[in-house]
Amino acid sequence: MENEKIMKHLDNALEKQVPDVWDELNKKIDQLGDNSMTIREKKSPLRRILLTAAACLIVASSLTFSPVRAAIQNVYDKIFSSEHIDDSGLKSALTNGMGQEINKSYYDKDHDITVHFNSILMDDKEAKLLVTYESKKTNLKNYYLDLFEGFTSMNIVVGNEVKKLENIGWGSRYYDEKANKVAEALSFESISTFQGDEVHLKLKDLTIHGKNGASRVETVWPLDFKLSKEAVGGRETFDVSKEFTFNNETYQVKRVEFSPLETRVVVTGTDIKPHIENGVAYDVFSKLQLQFLNARKVDKEKGYTVDYNKSGVFLNSAGKVADPIFSKAEADGPRDQYVLYFAPVKDRQNCVLQVGDLKINLR
Repeated sequence: MENEKIMKHLDNALEKQVPDVWDELNKKIDQLGDNSMTIREKKSPLRRILLTAAACLIVASSLTFSPVRAAIQNVYDKIFSSEHIDDSGLKSALTNGMGQEINKSYYDKDHDITVHFNSILMDDKEAKLLVTYESKKTNLKNYYLDLFEGFTSMNIVVGNEVKKLENIGWGSRYYDEKANKVAEALSFESISTFQGDEVHLKLKDLTIHGKNGASRVETVWPLDFKLSKEAVGGRETFDVSKEFTFNNETYQVKRVEFSPLETRVVVTGTDIKPHIENGVAYDVFSKLQLQFLNARKVDKEKGYTVDYNKSGVFLNSAGKVADPIFSKAEADGPRDQYVLYFAPVKDRQNCVLQVGDLKINLR
């Protein structure tokens, strides 16, 4: 009977889709654990991590590991697929069951930060590592794992060498002030070539974004795991040759790429090139990129969202709109092309790119 109550509680937590479920689950786990067993280190911050809590449940309630772990994993997936995460591609992939569970914890003693590496998913160009971290002493409001323009870096250890992995845009972040907990979806270059191998990652340094600019918090969060096929999705690429004119600039769609994480539309154009000044090359926004960003709006709770009342650049697939992924709109790439990022689509045969009032059939 107690087992049924636990599973029902987990189901109720899933339906809420908000970070507060972490506290509720921890309270339930504490009640069961205190009634049936002695926890050697009751004050350890690691007890707040749900993976450890799941282990307590197994001993205390004689539950099999799989359903409890699956339910807790679903809680994490619900957080990263909630409205607080502004990557529609990531949310689509999680909804479709993509990804490899990692469920490993690390305690950063110097800064009193408990880290939980939740899961990882990727295609051949981009990896997403889902991380949560919390603290009882350190206010994490302005703490970021900023791979894009901060001091944070993602590194992979291969043999005796440490290689920095390049970022793919901003990633996504949500801070729950009540719990002093951060959920971040880190976005960096794919490590799919290591499928089947033991992978050693090092997440180096935190970035504090404060009133006086950015500052560094020196630390290293290590993560070791074996990369499985469940983490890796495929990519389908079609060469395209579609020319159009927008605001007196000529553009050509060169390629369309489909993966479980995104749809990429690769474009060249007369103003997609670096600006040269005094012999130094600077990246400047093309008119197409500015049009793409025109429909972007910032929400304090939801990050980048789409304003469909504004003119922008949209992708229609069989009559359905694929949301732009604005968190990758400023990702680095070749200077002679620009990549428009959209959510994954089911119908890859009937895609139409809409630039302002222009409509370009991509197939």
